[in-house]
Amino acid sequence: MAHSVLHNLVFEFNDNSLTIITVKKNQFIVDFRFFEALDNEKLETILAELPEIYSEITLLIRNKNFIILPESFYNEDVNEIFKLSYTLPENETVWVDKSEQNMGIAYAINTGLIQLIIAKFPRVKIHHEATVIISKLYKEVNFKHPRILITINNESLIIFAINEGDLLLCNSYSVSSNDDIFYFVMLAVEQLHFIPSEMELVILGEPPARNEIFELFKNYINEINIWMEEYQTDHQIITTESLSHSFALQTLVCE
Repeated sequence: MAHSVLHNLVFEFNDNSLTIITVKKNQFIVDFRFFEALDNEKLETILAELPEIYSEITLLIRNKNFIILPESFYNEDVNEIFKLSYTLPENETVWVDKSEQNMGIAYAINTGLIQLIIAKFPRVKIHHEATVIISKLYKEVNFKHPRILITINNESLIIFAINEGDLLLCNSYSVSSNDDIFYFVMLAVEQLHFIPSEMELVILGEPPARNEIFELFKNYINEINIWMEEYQTDHQIITTESLSHSFALQTLVCE
């Protein structure tokens, strides 16, 4: 695996899969690895093959179970707060990303897997997908106009809604079909009193059914756009499918 003190290392945990990307500072990907059916033993083997010196190391968590945590709750028992919304398995703990927007994202992570990562890379920065996207929106998006932005991952959907300077919605939904995606997005449009002809729908990344999703919405929302970050890959890298599907991972690679 190519590495250097000038390279960044980016992990993405997505359910039971792992993506590992080594990237130069100019958004040039020099190594891309994807692993399925991840467990502690397999992760130990993978980590043993990695050098310890990188410029930056980041771990991205993609899962649908997260809650928005107001800053005033940071010192409370976040495990118990999280369990008001989701079941917390015994092998998982709750992690909190603290943002500059006076709120945090609380989410569950596998305790064993995260301990292995930290043992190998004590400097690792850990972020949830929603945290990365919210930070990106505040840096680069005009909040004055009504927009709904969506990211789709396996059987989960995250909807972000912004308007008049505020983040109005950041929530995850379980979905099993494109019709489910259409339902939850249009429900958000209705509940937020957005006018479809005056708003924008942004699909973050490139979900497998992008064209079908576009077809569903085109007769209801006038402006629909795709947001992909630009990156380059070494000619020996054949596929980067998990990267194209994950806007948050693209964001970290292109920082």
